[in-house]
Amino acid sequence: MRRRAAVAVLVAVGLFAAVQLGFGTAADTDARLRDPAFADKFAKLERLKCDRPAVMLGSSRTLLGFHAERFEQATGSPAFNFGTPATGPISHLVYLNRLLDRGITPKVLLLELLPPMLADGDGGPIEQTFLSGERLTGDEVATVEGFGFRPDAVRPKWRESVYAPWYSLRCQVVGRVAPSWLPWNHRYDWGRKTDPHGWATPPRTSVTEEERGEQVAKARAEYADTLAGLNPQGRPLDAVKRIVTICRERGIPVVLVLMPEATTFRAMYPAGLDERIDGTLKSLGVRLIDARGWLADDAFYDGHHPFTGGAERFTDELAKRLPAGDTP
Repeated sequence: MRRRAAVAVLVAVGLFAAVQLGFGTAADTDARLRDPAFADKFAKLERLKCDRPAVMLGSSRTLLGFHAERFEQATGSPAFNFGTPATGPISHLVYLNRLLDRGITPKVLLLELLPPMLADGDGGPIEQTFLSGERLTGDEVATVEGFGFRPDAVRPKWRESVYAPWYSLRCQVVGRVAPSWLPWNHRYDWGRKTDPHGWATPPRTSVTEEERGEQVAKARAEYADTLAGLNPQGRPLDAVKRIVTICRERGIPVVLVLMPEATTFRAMYPAGLDERIDGTLKSLGVRLIDARGWLADDAFYDGHHPFTGGAERFTDELAKRLPAGDTP
């Protein structure tokens, strides 16, 4: 009986290990398990069945600010919003590679540059705080490490997702089947709540002056110190250069976009930083659209995320400057 019990335990352990490893292997090839925010948007892009769409990669500013369907109607060029919260150049490089690997070749790539995400330092780019290893494949881990992500931070998370996926990817799984069990920032459902063209309706329709002041103060606490010490010449810029190189090799025009900001947000830029950012981006040899001054302060609820009207005005102006989604 002891022998049978020991065999049963060993079989159970073996089955458990096999299930874990099988799930981990599947997650390394299926973004729905590893990075549902990307997978949900990609599924919507596929459903559009459009040939060479204009694609915009960016952060939550893009997610809420680029009304891709409106852009498509104005230009006659298919368009899709691939904005994802808390992303920057290194995340965008990962996403661009995924799109190309899946057969999507954009007619034009609109690439948002969120200035604070150009920050670098001894501890690595600040993006690594948000793009953690369990959302990446093994090859992607090597990619982000090449742009400054700390191996001791990103690689253990990836390994855990391979060898203990039911624990490591629990938020992705629960966020899929029972999202109400999790706080909003752990649900990975940003791609599910958009329209068919990837645009997310801004969560606020109006704010009181007191609420706006609180939101502006929150943005200042999040970004002011980063902007104060920002040197735009770090490793995130190298990721932008890599994106530009890949697109040139594929014949994809690239347009860099600085998204609209209220005067309250632009007041956080120290003297001379605007000029350094402008000079750095222009040196890349692709078109730069600086939209930071396009919208009035009342178009935002926090100084850098627009209301719906602000998103529409930004998109309309962008469409005028990029007729048919092309670059002059």
